[in-house]
Amino acid sequence: MPAIPWKLLPRTDIPKYDSIPMYMYTEKDGLNRVTVLKETSKEIYLVAGRYATSGPEGRFYNPLTDEERAEIERMLRGSRKEAAINFL
Repeated sequence: MPAIPWKLLPRTDIPKYDSIPMYMYTEKDGLNRVTVLKETSKEIYLVAGRYATSGPEGRFYNPLTDEERAEIERMLRGSRKEAAINFL
């Protein structure tokens, strides 16, 4: 099975998000949390994925499957109807 490439959140983008991320869990994987970042003073969320590692260029995340993305979006939309939701 080929390795899934990590997605990069560049170090220069990190300061625009709240310093404390939200963590969510999917039904498929209730042990490994999904990192959700909220832009400071905005209702804009970035679903980064599952944290993998960090490096000089930023943080790396394992991407979610389409099914997991849909599940996380449903959970976020439950209490944040007007929020913009983006995926890394």
